[in-house]
Amino acid sequence: MSNVLVTGGAGSMGRLVSEKLINDGHQVNIFDLPQANYEGFDNSKTKIFKGNLNDSSIEESILEVDTVIHLAAILPPTANINLELTEKVNVDGTRNLLSCIEKINPNIHIIFSSSVSIYGKNLDNSTIHLDNTANPDDHYAKTKYDSEVLVERSNINHTILRISGVSIPVFQEPPSEWPFLPNQKIEFIHRDDVVTSICNSVNNKEAYGQMFNISGGKSWQITGEKYVKDYFEILEVDMENALYQKEEGHFSWYQSSKSNKILQYQNNNYENYLAQIRQDLNNLMGE
Repeated sequence: MSNVLVTGGAGSMGRLVSEKLINDGHQVNIFDLPQANYEGFDNSKTKIFKGNLNDSSIEESILEVDTVIHLAAILPPTANINLELTEKVNVDGTRNLLSCIEKINPNIHIIFSSSVSIYGKNLDNSTIHLDNTANPDDHYAKTKYDSEVLVERSNINHTILRISGVSIPVFQEPPSEWPFLPNQKIEFIHRDDVVTSICNSVNNKEAYGQMFNISGGKSWQITGEKYVKDYFEILEVDMENALYQKEEGHFSWYQSSKSNKILQYQNNNYENYLAQIRQDLNNLMGE
């Protein structure tokens, strides 16, 4: 087992990753902002480090770790509104983290959480492969791509995970506008499978030096219209109420067979996700 640092470890995804790492037997360091919520962590299995990616506070957290899982980032929509903050956290923060690792603990394996948004809008609706040219077309995607470049150019052993849109298995109010076109190919991924892909990269020599597309797999390869139709059927709402954005979103189908073979994370199929949404809604309705 390893000592693992999770940046952004007190966030929603960071908590799930940290909990799974602990359950898998790892010792976990949590690094996050001073104002983050640290309640619920087991002090016997975690160490809390409060600070900022852009200063020396990160140094102590990496002293005795084998692996760094770098999740800390500004996400959309804030990432595409507060451009200066996003650049400072997503790019400058990653640069400082890498510099500290190279200076203090250069044998670390870093697992970097990136995004399929770096491919840009998929105008021809084709399946995305890793060798597709990156074409980031908003600020968030650009900062993720710039951070990937920093990671790849470093002297640090690394794994880069380009993660697709994450579907959370709890009922949520439909958005005012769905972030894709009706006929657009989309392939989201169950939240728990994202967690598994990240955690299964730890101590995985087959993942060293690799970049992967992380997506739901074949059962999740549908169209935007089908996703909305299935969701509205659970809500018993007429499809005529569905509004879509006017241009393609950052979604497609992805070649992920290699990543799943190595990381073994595609465990929750699309039908399972729908069943969980249906059950959660029934629970909310007291049924």
